[in-house]
Amino acid sequence: MTVSMRTRSFADAIRVFWLAPAILLGACATSPELATVKQIPSLTEAFQVDGLAVAAVSGDKILVAEGFGKTVDGEPFNASSTCGLYSATKVLASLTYAELARAERIDLNAPLGGLLEDAPNAWQEIPFFRLLNHTSGITMVVNKPEFEDLVSDPRAGNEDLYRLVRDKPLDYQPGEHSRYRQSGYAVAEWILEQRLGEGFDALVDRYITAPSGMTHTAHPATKDATQPALIQSAGGYQTTATDMARLFVAINTGVVTEPAYWRDLLLADEYVFDNYSLGNITERSNGVLTLGHRGGGARANIRYAPDQRVGVMVCTDDTQNRELTITLARMLIDEIISGSAPKTPLMVALADYETSTGAEVLAAYQAAAGQVDRYDLSDGEALLNVIGYSFLSRDQVSDAIDVFAFNAGLYPDSPNVFDSLGEALLASGDQAAALAQYRKVLELDPDNANASAMIEKIQQGIKPL
Repeated sequence: MTVSMRTRSFADAIRVFWLAPAILLGACATSPELATVKQIPSLTEAFQVDGLAVAAVSGDKILVAEGFGKTVDGEPFNASSTCGLYSATKVLASLTYAELARAERIDLNAPLGGLLEDAPNAWQEIPFFRLLNHTSGITMVVNKPEFEDLVSDPRAGNEDLYRLVRDKPLDYQPGEHSRYRQSGYAVAEWILEQRLGEGFDALVDRYITAPSGMTHTAHPATKDATQPALIQSAGGYQTTATDMARLFVAINTGVVTEPAYWRDLLLADEYVFDNYSLGNITERSNGVLTLGHRGGGARANIRYAPDQRVGVMVCTDDTQNRELTITLARMLIDEIISGSAPKTPLMVALADYETSTGAEVLAAYQAAAGQVDRYDLSDGEALLNVIGYSFLSRDQVSDAIDVFAFNAGLYPDSPNVFDSLGEALLASGDQAAALAQYRKVLELDPDNANASAMIEKIQQGIKPL
């Protein structure tokens, strides 16, 4: 049976009335049973993060909503500490657009030619959803010189960004690629303003934050007239652990969207491109599907498992965070769903890599690998690659080569590890050895443009092997 939007809105209002007090009362609760929570102090030390805020919810139960450590300004992190979501704001956008689609206020498949009166010819047949999964081909806006002038002008709006990109050529044919572009979100917001007569901030408040009881989640421009109200749906929102816990409870209890509806919408074949859907990156870990987004150089991370109704948000204001928000969110979701304490992240064993030699890093890795019941080695390739580049950035080229070569031995089917090794060998001056690595990359990934370019560059100086 289909419920009319008027009936559904009334029902939601009643549910919010009764649910909000429960959310408010439980928002600061912490579950002492979670082993991951007990590990947070040691994890922040190993990842060299001063502090962070964490929210974790299962069904209608708030397991964690609190802060740990201190902000970069030395203030205690707590459940009410404000965190920037950066690009993770797109989770709020995704929920808002899902509700707009369900209310039939926006047609995700409508062509831009029918939504914008002065849409250029190249845009006429581009469906609206391509603005949200970065497949529209509309050119980048944030790298344009004029953009700097707009962001410094509090009077600027999304219409200005639309005018900035509308007459520029498409970067690629719509649907051909998914390239991360904030331009699409600016155009989408301009369409909302024109068609619905409301800005994104008003819509996210109507459909998401107000029903959830999120009292401290907003874009700075909504409270500060000196802040430009540009591309709010793509980044810039701020929140707290308490508010995010309220959001997850609201989703799980149907006050905001329905988990199955949101999941099915985001997984629809027409909307997914390379695991990116409508403002969401879809991931699977240990067989569990999660939806969400990261932002701010991993300063914020939101993951939600719709089938299990488990949501996690981790945020920090530490720019040098070694991606603790990514690791911690995964650990929490794994433990909440499986009921088993997660393994210790490999970073804990390799935490001193910035003051170690390549040989010492490899010895620490091998020691951890000998304790497979304790350490999680699943991030080994990515972490060793980061460490290799850390050495390379400090001109410790031989240490970088040692780590990259070791990584290539561990992951012989990964083009990326050979690409990294080739870069380090080239930095050492060994062009012949570098050439061999880039050729290995092409064996594994024949379309790798970087490897092809590097081979051509090297061959200008030496004969092919």
